[in-house]
Amino acid sequence: MSSVFELGYRYLIPSLKRRLAELMSSEFKMSEVEIARKLRMTPSAVSRYLSRERGVAVEVARFPDIDGEVMALARDLATQDLDWLAIETRLLKISLLAMSRKYLCEFHHKLQPMIDPVGCRVCPELFHLIH
Repeated sequence: MSSVFELGYRYLIPSLKRRLAELMSSEFKMSEVEIARKLRMTPSAVSRYLSRERGVAVEVARFPDIDGEVMALARDLATQDLDWLAIETRLLKISLLAMSRKYLCEFHHKLQPMIDPVGCRVCPELFHLIH
């Protein structure tokens, strides 16, 4: 059985990173090398995100509020150098916000049919204070 933490770590965080790399590339015209430097990852990892070989489980753009948070992070990264801890903290807060709003429930149900996406209250109860 996948916990909500595993769901976030294995599927949501990589999807957020993919969307972040996409926005940095398309909206801020940053190269793969510059994106990699800003995100503290290898250019090959950025390439895999941009070619959708990695981080495709959750389509972050489906959720305008979450996508807006990712866009705000992309904008901050394009205009300033954030340290690793600041980037990681923002990504984790965005992931907890998405989970608190039950955006991953249907996906979780597909992975584990025993999960009732309507009745389950684990994420909203655990993460309701995150905003």
